[in-house]
Amino acid sequence: MVDRYTVRRYENVAEFLAAAEDWLLAKESENNVVLTIAQVLATDDHPFHEPVYLASVEERGRLIGCAVAAAPDGLEVTELPSGVAPLLVAPLARLRPELPWVGGSRRVAVEFATAWVRDVGGRSQIKHDWQLFLVDDVVAPRPAPGRLRLAEDRDWPELRTWGPGYARATYTPVDATAFLQRRFRRRELYVWDDGGLKSIVATSSNTRNVVRISAVYTPEEFRGRGYASNAVAAVTRDALAQGAQFCVLFADPEPAPAARIYRSLGYRPISDHVLIALSR
Repeated sequence: MVDRYTVRRYENVAEFLAAAEDWLLAKESENNVVLTIAQVLATDDHPFHEPVYLASVEERGRLIGCAVAAAPDGLEVTELPSGVAPLLVAPLARLRPELPWVGGSRRVAVEFATAWVRDVGGRSQIKHDWQLFLVDDVVAPRPAPGRLRLAEDRDWPELRTWGPGYARATYTPVDATAFLQRRFRRRELYVWDDGGLKSIVATSSNTRNVVRISAVYTPEEFRGRGYASNAVAAVTRDALAQGAQFCVLFADPEPAPAARIYRSLGYRPISDHVLIALSR
């Protein structure tokens, strides 16, 4: 396998995108997380710091996969052939021995986590077990009072207090308030307004043909009134109308209530995605 597959590391994100962007775009929906991380790294407005690991995997010179690990986040990896993910362990262990997690399809992430525990030590535990949902045509939900609008400066003092609740509801591994602030600053944070803020929807660093919905949250006291479903439908409809071919989002698989709601809007599952925590 060592002779057949090669892991190639890139010195900077420009080199990585020059070599891998076209390959990532060929399956833009499935590769959206790795692609958006790289594209955000290419800007001056991102939450990451060194060390940054950017790599591709080649089979006899042909690119077949990519991996990105930008501190403080863990590793995100695309689909890879069976048995290849462990080849990423040694270079990452040298660079980031305290790597906090790996995210990817269940098979690839489990292969990496198993090899990491074997070679580096510690334990692994699945923290999130998601499905990636995709839509290209929205089904309108039952109407809810209010309207969708872009979050404004006057909204932020209240929205920033929603961060801890969002973090608890989603078990997010990142700083939720800082995440929402970046979305707000980049004009990617939307609110459902019904005589006040009731729900939020955020998008993240949209790629050429795909918009990814990266956060949906309604405080508990406003749930059950259709705010979130109408907000997601409106953001999705607007994105498709403005030229996106697809919208994608991650959610717990059915029978989780959110998954049922997204299916009712026309979203359909296309792949699995797990996040496995690594601890020393």
